[in-house]
Amino acid sequence: MRKLIKNSILTVLLTIIVLSVFPTTVFADEFEPRLTAPNGEPYYTSELNTYSQTGYGMPNCVAYAFGRIYELNGEKPKIDRGNAGEWWFINKYNNYYEYGSEPRLGAIACWSGHVAVVEEIAEDGAITVSESHWGGTYFNTSVYYDMYAHYGQSFYGYIYAYNEPEPEEEPVVKEPSYKMEEAYFEPQEMTCFTALEFAQSNNTIMNPNTNSLLNTL
Repeated sequence: MRKLIKNSILTVLLTIIVLSVFPTTVFADEFEPRLTAPNGEPYYTSELNTYSQTGYGMPNCVAYAFGRIYELNGEKPKIDRGNAGEWWFINKYNNYYEYGSEPRLGAIACWSGHVAVVEEIAEDGAITVSESHWGGTYFNTSVYYDMYAHYGQSFYGYIYAYNEPEPEEEPVVKEPSYKMEEAYFEPQEMTCFTALEFAQSNNTIMNPNTNSLLNTL
């Protein structure tokens, strides 16, 4: 009897808790770095890539960066014109995206004649970028400790075009609106009663505040 009552209490409480749980956030996908060349994805071809559509597709650093941001965000980048040396200023003058000197995953690294996309940032400060080169290598990755030392070009900074997802939050569990006192069930656990005894007691057996019948048994 005692075991049955405790199991019933546990079932009720678990049901209340489950029904009171509401997630506060849609869990975001983790950033997946691109360390291998595109393989026909529409973001890098004339299907979706503005540069490819106008005859300036890969190998081309801006065509690749355009496609990579398109791939990351799932929407067309706001910067869809100009050469590599112009991207930093086009973004700054049009206030398309935030920008700065701190590396972030998915950020566009901008030099005076080149752009690349940040794919990994190591604890020791090493920055891995993915890139393409106009009239040269179709795709490659490079690791830099000093972004200012890139082909002798001036480094402008990073354009934060990647829409980084919000951090995951723990689900909120609401407290039950009432608490069940364990003492309420103690009289039932002390002894067992026959049907005759229960009828003669006028139901006072089930009243935890009435112990007169218990004292006479």
